[in-house]
Amino acid sequence: PHDDRPLPLWSKLCFAVGGAPYQITTNVIGFFLNIFLLEVAEIDPFYISIILFVGKAWDAITDPACGYFVNKTETRFGKMKPWIILTAPFACVSYFFLWYVPDLSETGKFGYYFAMYCIFQGLLSGLHVPYTSLTMYISNDQKERDSATSFRMVFEACGVLTGVIVQGKIIEKYRIAGQCADTSATASPESLRLQEESYRIGSYIVLAIYMVCACTVFLGVKEKEGVVDSTGNTDGYFKSLKIVFTYKPYLQAAAIFLFMSLAVAIVQGNIALYCTHSLKMGNKFTNFVIVLLVVSITAMPLWQLLLLRFGKKPVYAAGILIFIPILIAQLYLPADNEYLYYVIMGFAGLSISVSLLLPWSVLPDVLDLFMLETHTRKDAMFYSFYVFFNKLASGIGLALSQVALSVGGYVTGACTQPESVDLTLRMLVVPGPVVCLLLALIFLWCYPINEDKRKAIKQEVLDTM
Repeated sequence: PHDDRPLPLWSKLCFAVGGAPYQITTNVIGFFLNIFLLEVAEIDPFYISIILFVGKAWDAITDPACGYFVNKTETRFGKMKPWIILTAPFACVSYFFLWYVPDLSETGKFGYYFAMYCIFQGLLSGLHVPYTSLTMYISNDQKERDSATSFRMVFEACGVLTGVIVQGKIIEKYRIAGQCADTSATASPESLRLQEESYRIGSYIVLAIYMVCACTVFLGVKEKEGVVDSTGNTDGYFKSLKIVFTYKPYLQAAAIFLFMSLAVAIVQGNIALYCTHSLKMGNKFTNFVIVLLVVSITAMPLWQLLLLRFGKKPVYAAGILIFIPILIAQLYLPADNEYLYYVIMGFAGLSISVSLLLPWSVLPDVLDLFMLETHTRKDAMFYSFYVFFNKLASGIGLALSQVALSVGGYVTGACTQPESVDLTLRMLVVPGPVVCLLLALIFLWCYPINEDKRKAIKQEVLDTM
């Protein structure tokens, strides 16, 4: 029998906490791995582009494979939770070694970081694919799932803020390149050692949070029996892939998420270098990001109210539209204009808030529609590719950025960069992301589930129970 009681607050909170590890690690990597590999490990930008892109492309195998095996899992602890708790320690170990600089040649370092990055991304799939799929297993009430998702987004945003403050403030003291506006310093072996140590200290704190959150989900969340019908999970792997990639509403929702994530990833991966070499305010980078994240967190309740009032599609569109002029402004922003950039980052936070909240709010609607049309559920497979699209966007964005920096004349290990790097960074954070956002808007316009359709789906799901 179905349990129609509302989810207790503590259960929603225990579920929500589980979203933090993925967001903390991926955003710390998104903001800081780029500059760590360039400035501390001193790897050529072309090598970095290969590491970041192939590491994400590797998820084309690990994410759907994880989704497939999660779908097949049956234990007394549930389908999802064993994956979350068992992969966590191994993910933490690989994350730690991602911030270690081995005493190897540049080619050796390339091989080392390539391996560590792929291993970590694969293990992260073991947390995030089952965790996001768990959304469909905590309640049969769409309203309760949306409520739990809202709590999750707040915790994820708080997690990102915590990760950026911890990592950013620790490395800020030792980052030579952050002082490029005031000095022509170059990195000595001792300064490189101190910078590496600061990154590692930040990783200790991130990993402690990761393990606490994974344990909280495992111990505090109950996978409800009968919420998701397990029939239809006997299909083979490739048949499941065909089902996923031929379901049009899902592909449209995934395309919106992919292009919006790609826009965010390109900006995120270059914002530290943009602040350092274009705005000449590298030492203020962490403060700028903190403003962006604080605004994104505080705006979430407002977006949630607007979502209830106007529906998901209009709010999604508003968040995308706000981001476009903010990006264009960065093309013309003069150097050393600190207060104006704080304002720009504040408005950007409004859009980032939507990018955190809406993609994960629309997916359960698509999965319910799929269930009504096919009488089967493939939630883990659908969620695994949704996660993959997000990772793919990040990999493409960071890889293209490194190729552009290499072409633009970026000098590894140097503090002061050629003027061509300033233009390259400004072009990176504006035209490409704007095109991605326009593509996201086109797919959103085609997306078939408006508010009336969503309510009809909700009622039909309730009628089938």
